[in-house]
Amino acid sequence: MIINMRILFSLFIILFLLSATPAVAQFNSNQFTTPESGIDLQPKFPHPGEIVTATINDYRSSSFGSDLIWVLDGKIVPGTKNKRTITFTAGELGASQAIEVVLTKGEGQNEKLKAVIKPIYLDIIVEPQTRTPDFYIGRALPSMGSVVNATALISGDNTPVSDLVYTWRIGQNVIEGAAIRGQNQVSYTTPMSNKEILSVEIAKIDGTIIAKRFVLIPSVEPVIQFYELSPLFGISNKVISDSIPLIGNSTIIKAEPYYLDSRVYNNPAIIEWKLGGIVTSNQSKNPYEITLERTWAGGSTGLEFHVRDTKQVLQGAKGSTRINF
Repeated sequence: MIINMRILFSLFIILFLLSATPAVAQFNSNQFTTPESGIDLQPKFPHPGEIVTATINDYRSSSFGSDLIWVLDGKIVPGTKNKRTITFTAGELGASQAIEVVLTKGEGQNEKLKAVIKPIYLDIIVEPQTRTPDFYIGRALPSMGSVVNATALISGDNTPVSDLVYTWRIGQNVIEGAAIRGQNQVSYTTPMSNKEILSVEIAKIDGTIIAKRFVLIPSVEPVIQFYELSPLFGISNKVISDSIPLIGNSTIIKAEPYYLDSRVYNNPAIIEWKLGGIVTSNQSKNPYEITLERTWAGGSTGLEFHVRDTKQVLQGAKGSTRINF
């Protein structure tokens, strides 16, 4: 009986080893490959005249013990022998440059690593669709939830826009979900962040990337500023800070909601004025203007303005000042 148990146990071990053998046989050491050697360029897509840094990324260590010589457009770059990193100046707009490093090994064998650059101008025009008054000399800034229009302008490549493929990203998110042919213009909604990176990658239809660029876009909160409006001279470009004296019998105050999304500005869900903490009916045709008349009792009272969208919670602003009668 003991012998039979030993035989059964031995058969069990043999069957277990046989069943495990295929798993070992499926192991493929070829799946662990070493990356190819080459030249890293920073920036990879330079503008004309920009300083470029070239570095050997010799993952295979084939440069160990080798002499290194850098060659730019067929000419040896002076003072760069045996240096793993060099800098050079990008050429003219649209003119290709070839940068090489020649590795001469101890046995006299040569190996060449090569990279090609073609300087191209790529600019991103950013146009936030937010409110600023006509006299404002600064730029409009996006606010959370507002729309931003962006346009990519490229020069140095004669490929028609319709034959270029654009991949737009805001942060890590691809705008419209995919790369789109001929889309050099794009619109997106500003995310909930105080700054985001807007980037665009441009490729030819065969997949060759010809240009990349990114810009850092700040995001601000809408803010209310008050100005005095004269029927004769128009709006004053001097901000009413803490208070304003009512010199005549009446005055017109205008509220300017800086950086409010234009859609909300033109069609606000909530817009109201308060005088002394009480909602005041506004008889003006422009809801952003209010006419105040002197009360002979004199004194001082608070003036408040509130504009907001009910769908985009962050698209709104409140402001206040004081009127001295």
